[in-house]
Amino acid sequence: MFAARYLGVQGPQFLKAIAAIDPARLLLAFVLFALSLVFNAAAFASANRAFGVGVIGPRLSAVWLATLLAKYVPVGIGHVLGRGLMLSGFGVSSRTTMIVGVLEQGFSLSICAAIALAASALIYRPDGALWVGAAALLTVVVLIAAAVLTGKRSTVKVVPLAASLLGYALAMLPYAGAYLVLVEPADTLAFVQALFAGTVAGVLAILVPGGLGVRESVIASMSGAVQASTVLAGVVAARALILASECAGTLAGHAWLRRSGAGR
Repeated sequence: MFAARYLGVQGPQFLKAIAAIDPARLLLAFVLFALSLVFNAAAFASANRAFGVGVIGPRLSAVWLATLLAKYVPVGIGHVLGRGLMLSGFGVSSRTTMIVGVLEQGFSLSICAAIALAASALIYRPDGALWVGAAALLTVVVLIAAAVLTGKRSTVKVVPLAASLLGYALAMLPYAGAYLVLVEPADTLAFVQALFAGTVAGVLAILVPGGLGVRESVIASMSGAVQASTVLAGVVAARALILASECAGTLAGHAWLRRSGAGR
């Protein structure tokens, strides 16, 4: 509602833009969002393995999926607490869960911020993209170093940690692709900048469950008024599909845990 008022989008315009979205694009976007969840779940499993967690990878991924919807609990850390409760049954310490949770958010935030800054540099100063890339690489190195120093040095493994970072980075591809499929922006680079800036804002707004509304408002506001109704319709449809894919992921995670006898 805030974004619609800020951009001057009227109700009939918005409804017309929603109705204009091809169902085939909605289905493709849902598949891409689901694929992004798969990459994130695998990255979470790798992060835990990096800290010596002996639980098998599929079970770790299932726990990540099973607690997806907990992030919509106010204060925005419900998913970390939920994973801690579930993993404690497998002997995983709360300290390890917190370290992995902070690392997970740190990796995702750094990648999203780097993409937004790189897009901004390419738009306003193409020769500055190299410096942005260097800054992003330095941030990642600092995060990995901090993780190694925070954890027990005897158990922290760099290769699974790097694999985790790669997984979170790969998850951004279908994530961005789904938005592009839904919105079809006139200026792809400017939209990518707005998308990842909005994603960072949504994550940082920890008092807002799942960054609900914050991401959409930032994306729509940064995209300008030229395609206002189309962009707003696309990002609202994207949020609905993200919720749908997360519900499906949660059900899949619980189903796997029950089948393996780990949900008891």
